[in-house]
Amino acid sequence: MRCPFLREAQVKFCRASAYRKLIVRLAEQPAAERCSSSEYVNCPAAKQHLEEHPSADHCPFLHESLVQYCTAAAVTKYIPYSESVLSQCGTDSHRYCELFLGLAQPEGTAVAEGTGVLTEDDVKVPAHLLYAQNHMWMEEGSDGTCHIGVDAFLTKALGTIDHVTFVTTKGFHRPAVSFSVNGVEMQFIFPLRMNIKRANTYLRTHPEKITSDPYTLGWLFEATPDRSLPRNAGSDGLMNGADALVWMQREKERMTSLAHRVAARPDMKGAVLMADGGSFQTGLVRHLGKDELLSLYNEFFSLQAVWNAHV
Repeated sequence: MRCPFLREAQVKFCRASAYRKLIVRLAEQPAAERCSSSEYVNCPAAKQHLEEHPSADHCPFLHESLVQYCTAAAVTKYIPYSESVLSQCGTDSHRYCELFLGLAQPEGTAVAEGTGVLTEDDVKVPAHLLYAQNHMWMEEGSDGTCHIGVDAFLTKALGTIDHVTFVTTKGFHRPAVSFSVNGVEMQFIFPLRMNIKRANTYLRTHPEKITSDPYTLGWLFEATPDRSLPRNAGSDGLMNGADALVWMQREKERMTSLAHRVAARPDMKGAVLMADGGSFQTGLVRHLGKDELLSLYNEFFSLQAVWNAHV
């Protein structure tokens, strides 16, 4: 499905001019236009090259082309139609475009277009996404293009991310990314081998998008399934819909139990805070020591968490 803001136009430009200016061809184009009539011989730009080209009823330097452009962009930029295959505008990937999200889906739930968004407390669980046991998600579009990211449970536990490093960016791999949090590097690996097309390298300078918009602007990888590998239904451990919500409830209970254990530790004065119920709060890992953080990572977010789920 193509982006609703994508438009096409026929443009013309002069190849004899010192600079290229694209002019949209209008239906009501004047019949006496210089470039498309014999009057082109009086054009200063064309006169310099007339000896190299035979006379014609229109300027030999007039060139026409089909282009595409985005009506949501503040500045119109024409893209040659031959390069449109490189753009996300003509595929399901347009649903992860910041312009599209801002205008078509102002609440930031474009990836849940036509589907429900389940909620476990303040953790959103879009019902149509597929979730791995280590809290990474995948969406497969109608054209076979997949987007991969980390879910809202993971981003709530981390709170903020200091730095992002993409371990894999292209080729056949398990998509892997490293987050630096509180001075500790944690690697997040999607359990399925994919053909990675590109990584969202924009997040290197704006890692906050991962925690503010984990299911949209915070996507990590664009990929296609590795068709060379057999994939049996259910064998990969991915979940969606009601199953994902039930799993998320269990995960919340496990994380809350850990938060209560941390709160029950004596402080430097020997005082102990009483657990008063509730659930774990955003940025829990900021209150953990390095060993505790790594233990939490291994239990919830590593590939070990995926493998343990199949034991």
